[in-house]
Amino acid sequence: MTRNSSEKPKSRAPVKVSTTVTKANLQALGTDRLADLLVELAEQDASLSRRLRMALTAVHAKDKLGKEIEKRLRTIQRSKGFLPWERVRPLGTELDTLRQSILNDLSTVDVRQAISAMRLLVEIAPSVYERSDDSSGYLSDVFREAASDLGALWGRQANRDPANVVTDILTLLDHDGYGTCDHLLASSGAALGETGSAMLRNALLVRLRDLPASKGKRDYHTDIARRQTIGHLLDLADVMGDVDAYIEATNLSDRQSGYIGNIARRLMDKGRHREAIAWLDRETNETPGFRRGHDDLRIEACEAVGDRTAAQSLRWTVFRETLSLSHWKAYQRHLSDYDAIDAEEAALDHIRNFPNRNVALSILLEWPVLNEAARFVRKHAEALDGRDYETLRPAAERLLEGYPHEATLLYRLLIEAVLDRGLSRYYAYAAKDFASCQLLAPMLSLAAGIESHDAFWTRLKAAHKRKLAFWSLVADP
Repeated sequence: MTRNSSEKPKSRAPVKVSTTVTKANLQALGTDRLADLLVELAEQDASLSRRLRMALTAVHAKDKLGKEIEKRLRTIQRSKGFLPWERVRPLGTELDTLRQSILNDLSTVDVRQAISAMRLLVEIAPSVYERSDDSSGYLSDVFREAASDLGALWGRQANRDPANVVTDILTLLDHDGYGTCDHLLASSGAALGETGSAMLRNALLVRLRDLPASKGKRDYHTDIARRQTIGHLLDLADVMGDVDAYIEATNLSDRQSGYIGNIARRLMDKGRHREAIAWLDRETNETPGFRRGHDDLRIEACEAVGDRTAAQSLRWTVFRETLSLSHWKAYQRHLSDYDAIDAEEAALDHIRNFPNRNVALSILLEWPVLNEAARFVRKHAEALDGRDYETLRPAAERLLEGYPHEATLLYRLLIEAVLDRGLSRYYAYAAKDFASCQLLAPMLSLAAGIESHDAFWTRLKAAHKRKLAFWSLVADP
C-alpha cells in the first residue's frame, strides 16, 4: 500500500547525546581529541602531569618505572611544607596510584625492585604524617595497604631467605609509630613459611624475655613494649593458624581475660567447641562484666555440641536482659507451634514491664505490635523520656494514622522536653511537632481522657510565654 502524498512523514525523536563524563562517552571523542585535552590539562595540573608520565613509563619504558617511582617517593619524603587537610587527599591519591603501579606494573617486570619501591613507600609514612593533617585517615589507609602489599610481594619473590623476611619485619615493626604496619604480619605468611614463622616467634619470645618486668601502672614504656611484642605474637599465631600458639601468647599477658572471646572464636573455628565453652566459662566466673559481649559465641558453641537446652536458655536470658529481638526470634524459631504461643505472650508481658520505658516502646514498634505500643504509650506516657527524640518521634509517626491520641501524647512529650530545657536550637523541630498536634486535634475525643489541643496550647503558652523564638514559629490554633 502506498502512502498518500499529502501525509506528512512522522518526525523522529531527536537522538539524546549524553554529556555525562563516563568512559563510554569519552571514548566517543576519539583518541586525538582526548590526547589534546589531557595535554592541555596536564600543563595546568602538575599532579596530573606526573600521573600521565608514570602511566607512559609503565607502558613504554617499564625498565625505568622503578627508578621513576622511587624518585618521586624520595621527593615526597624530603618535602618539608605542612599539608593542610585540603591537600591531604590529592597526595593520598597520588601515593595510592604509585602503590598500584608498584603492585600491578613494576612487580611484573622486577619483583625485587617492586619490593624496594613498596618498602620505601611504607618507610616515608612518618615524614608525611609529621607534616600533614590526616584527620580523615585517608593517608593512613594508603600506607597500611602498602604495608600489606609489601608482605604479599615478599611472598612472590622466588628463593627469598626467610631469615631476611624476619629481619625486615622486625625492623619495620620496630620503627612503626603510627600503626602503618598493623597488617604487615597478616600478609607475610607465604613469605615466612613454617621456617620463617618459627624463627620470628623465637625472636619475639627472646625479646619479651629480655624486656624488664613492669613496675606497675606508671611504667608506661615497659608495658607498651610488652603489649606490642605480645600483639606481634598473637598476629603471628593467626598467620600460622595455630590457636594453641595464640593461647600461649595470651598467657604471657597480665590481661588474659580480655582475650577470652578471641580464644573462644579461634577454638570454634577449629571445631574445638567444648574447649571454647570452657574458656567462656572462665569469663563468666572471672569477668562477669564482659559476659554479655560473647553470648552469641556461647550460643553457637552450645548448638555445635548439641546442647540445645543451654542455647535456648541463653537466648531467653539475653532477651529478658536486653530486649534483643534477634535473640527472641532465634528463640522462637526453635519452639514448637504450641509452645510459641505461650512464649510470645510471656515475651510481650516482659516488654510491658521492662523498666526502661523508651526501650520497651521501641521494641514493641520494631516487633511490630502497634496496638500494644499504643496501649503502652497511654499507660506509661509520664514515664517516657521526651528527650529521646530518636525513639519518640519515629514512634509518633508510626502511630499517627491509626492511633491519633497516642501519637499526640508523644508529640507533646517532645515539645515540652525542648521548651522545658530552653533548647532554642531545637525550636524548629518542636514547632513541627506542634503542627502535627494541630493536625491531629480534630481526631481527639474527650472520651479518650486526654487534654484537648486548646487546653494544651493554653497551658504551654502560660508556662513558656517568654520563649518568643518558639512562638514565632507556631500558628495559633
